[in-house]
Amino acid sequence: MVDDRTARARLRDAAIALVAERGTSGLTARAVADRAGLSAGLIRHHFGSMAELEQACDEHVVALIREQKTSAMTQGTGFDMLQGLRDSNNGEAIRYLSHRLVENSGAMDHLVDMIVEDAERYLDVGVKHGVIHPSAQPRTRAAMLSLFSLGSLVLNRHAKRLLDVDLGSTDLQSETGIVDYVNAAIELYTQGLLTDEAATAYRASLNAAEGHQQ
Repeated sequence: MVDDRTARARLRDAAIALVAERGTSGLTARAVADRAGLSAGLIRHHFGSMAELEQACDEHVVALIREQKTSAMTQGTGFDMLQGLRDSNNGEAIRYLSHRLVENSGAMDHLVDMIVEDAERYLDVGVKHGVIHPSAQPRTRAAMLSLFSLGSLVLNRHAKRLLDVDLGSTDLQSETGIVDYVNAAIELYTQGLLTDEAATAYRASLNAAEGHQQ
């Protein structure tokens, strides 16, 4: 089969695959070039530096997730959950993120910021299509949901161990624990954890404390 991707796309995809498989420690110009079947000099030609190649990888992975999430929200309540699992082919992107997110760098700050901004946008799409409740704090909600989700990627080994779901699988539908996982997630996002009585009491306590501080 002829690979008709541009050299730039081949290098980017090779870098994503390497990080997904080995983590960032194995990401070198030579390794990327060998994986793509191209000259290492093309990295500088197309990206300028390895740091810029990594940024291009981050942006591509975020775009893939944005497209999938927005598509699901746009379909509203007509979204087919099982079909969505069948069509999901983001396993490599998920594994890429699980390795990248453990880094402490400005690049990772930018990556997470992009994910939060996207989450705020597609949650708003979900609100407009009757899938998501409106929020009085949309930015904060998007940030919290993103942090919860990204944290689960970093802890993917434990997701497999405790829930029998490999979040980085290229065939999520075939994961043994996926139905229980999705049902539990739906329960958390619909029924929540707190009773109405407890939530009212906790909010009153927070508001009283805030008023006292002022």
